[in-house]
Amino acid sequence: MPPENRTFIEEARRAQIIECAIDVLAEHGYARTTMARIAEQARISTGVISYHFGGKRQLIEAVVAEVAKLATDMMVPRILAQPNATEALRAYLESNLEFMRVHRKPLLALVEIVTHATGDDGDPHPYARQAEVAISDLRKVLDWGQRSGEFRDFDQRSMAIAIRGAIDAVPGMLLNDPGFDLDLLTRELVTTFTLATRRQP
Repeated sequence: MPPENRTFIEEARRAQIIECAIDVLAEHGYARTTMARIAEQARISTGVISYHFGGKRQLIEAVVAEVAKLATDMMVPRILAQPNATEALRAYLESNLEFMRVHRKPLLALVEIVTHATGDDGDPHPYARQAEVAISDLRKVLDWGQRSGEFRDFDQRSMAIAIRGAIDAVPGMLLNDPGFDLDLLTRELVTTFTLATRRQP
């Protein structure tokens, strides 16, 4: 059902199911996340989940979209508030890693999906579209810096992939090591990519 045709109650029910799916993914892992287990967590029937999402794949895609929205809502205002592209890149890195600190359960759910989910019948991985959106959004910051003259001439997509690769390596360390120094890593990544992107005098 298109979002514009859903009632307030239907939207609330969908949000509840997505939240329960995140809880189950984070607690039990992707392989043991079933419609029945999510329904039990939400105290509803599996039929209600099927009504709103159709099946597990559609629900997983909704979870990816929800986690992405949580991250976007945290990051975008900070990035747009910056006076130049150099500071916007700093804000991008800092807010991305801050999201990982604040939203551990959604982060773990997303890691489970990225690590264990597969595309069905030739369909792309449930995270594939969001991964490409992340690259595209980051390229906007890089393009800003190149147009303003702050950043050197480099291939934007390659640089965006390098930055995302560094960021995407963090969740495994963060989730497996309670003492992991996220602040130190954040500072190092900011320094590394500030130096990697800036135009030399």
